[in-house]
Amino acid sequence: MKDLFKEAMSRFAAGVTVVSARHGEEERGMTATAFMSLSLEPPLVALGIWQGAKVLPLLEAAQAFAVSLLREGQEGVSEHFAGRPRDGVGLTAGRVEGALAVLRCRLEAVYPGGDHRLVVGRVEALELGEMGPPLVYFARGYRRLVWPS
Repeated sequence: MKDLFKEAMSRFAAGVTVVSARHGEEERGMTATAFMSLSLEPPLVALGIWQGAKVLPLLEAAQAFAVSLLREGQEGVSEHFAGRPRDGVGLTAGRVEGALAVLRCRLEAVYPGGDHRLVVGRVEALELGEMGPPLVYFARGYRRLVWPS
């Protein structure tokens, strides 16, 4: 069932984000595709984070996090925060440079969800980057979205 479930989920296209948190002097980020808008009033987002992710305790301690929505061409950023380090990649002021948008959130709730945690955040600030095609993940690889000229 696990392998069949993974195969089925690989057939769902998802935008790619980097979730970051800072507590004290420690700052971490992780790549996440399990992200969605949850509510307009109040503005809430939700994401799934593996319970062993190093960013999770920071996020809980800080009671805050940021979500950077990656653009096409930021595959290296995604790979870096997925555990395959790249030189010259990091966070600037808690966000990914050049992202389509950055949502700064206050932690609203954390719920158990199997081997993951469902994290709900209240969006308190937004930064919009330049509009362009998003970084999309589908069938275990990055894909290009047909973008109008």
